[in-house]
Amino acid sequence: MQIAEAVLIVYSLAATGMLLVFLWRVAFFYEKTSGQHVGYHILVLPALLLAAGMVWYIVRDVAFIGQSIADILLCGGGAFVLAFGFRLQDLMTGERG
Repeated sequence: MQIAEAVLIVYSLAATGMLLVFLWRVAFFYEKTSGQHVGYHILVLPALLLAAGMVWYIVRDVAFIGQSIADILLCGGGAFVLAFGFRLQDLMTGERG
């Protein structure tokens, strides 16, 4: 069971990292081609929050749930990514509503 848990943790880390890089590249490309300020540099903050949450779990060597500080870091990082994604979508679609 521990092997399956470790595989899922590594998979979630890789998937989250790839999605962050993809979102950063889309924002970078859009800013360079449109001339609009997107602020893609702000993605460093959620990346650090997500990394800090994962490091917390790795250092503590505990199950991937139930650590309040790590859960808050992961939730905060996810919330920042979600907000940035919605903002980028609004910029790219002309803020149509």
